[in-house]
Amino acid sequence: MLKIKSPFKPKSDLAQISEVFSSIQGEGLCVGEKHLFVRFRSCNIACSYCDEYDKVYFEDLSVIQLMTSIQSLDKEKGPHDYVSLTGGEPLLYTSYLKNLIPELKREGHSIYLETGGILYHQLEEVVAFCDFISMDMKLPSVTGEKDFFKEHEAFLKIAKQKQVFVKIVLSKQTKLEEFLKALDVISRIDKTIPLVLQPVTDIKTQELEPGIGEYLSSLVSVAKRYLVTVKAIPQTHKWMNIQ
Repeated sequence: MLKIKSPFKPKSDLAQISEVFSSIQGEGLCVGEKHLFVRFRSCNIACSYCDEYDKVYFEDLSVIQLMTSIQSLDKEKGPHDYVSLTGGEPLLYTSYLKNLIPELKREGHSIYLETGGILYHQLEEVVAFCDFISMDMKLPSVTGEKDFFKEHEAFLKIAKQKQVFVKIVLSKQTKLEEFLKALDVISRIDKTIPLVLQPVTDIKTQELEPGIGEYLSSLVSVAKRYLVTVKAIPQTHKWMNIQ
C-alpha cells in the first residue's frame, strides 16, 4: 500500500485497484456478512499496524472494466450483502467513485464504505451514494501518525446522516487521554453512534498482544460511560484464514 505524495490527482476514468474479491466481512458491525470487496491502492497516511502497506500490485481499471469484474464475481460467488469499497483510502478517488457508485446502484448493490475518516471534503461528494460507513478514528499512540481529531469530528458530522459506526484500533500502548478524546468527539456528535474497539493483529505472527483481552474489557467499560453501543471485535478473517 503506497502512501501518497501531495498533491494526488487521480483520473476520474481510471483507478488503481489492487484487489477485487468475494469474502466474509471480518471487521466491525457487519462481521460475518458476505461482501464483495474492491480494494483501492494508496492511502493518505501510513499506520504502523497496516496489513496492506507492503502490497504494491495494482491495475489501472476503468469503471467499465471494474464493473465487468464485479458482475462476474457477484454471479459466481454472490449474492453479497454489500460491495465494500476499501483500501488504502477509497476517498482518494472521489471523481471515480461518483462514476462507479451509480453503476453499482443500478445493479442493485448496497455500498459499504471503509475509510480512515479523515478526508471529510471528499466524503461530502459521495456520502449521498453510501449505505453504510465504517469510519476509523486514528489514535497517534497506535498509528505512529499525528492526531486527526479535528478531521475526524468534521467527517463524523457528515457520515452520521447514513448508517455509520466508528472503529478504533487499539494496542496496549494506547494512551488513555487519546482514547478519551475520541470518545468525547463521538459522544458530542451522537451518543448512539456504535463504537467498535479492534485490537491490533501482529502483521508477522497474525496474533493478538498477550493480555489485550483484559485491557479491552476495561476500555469497553470506560467507553460505555460515553456511548450507548460499544463492542470489542478482533479481525475475525485472520482467524478464518481468509482475505
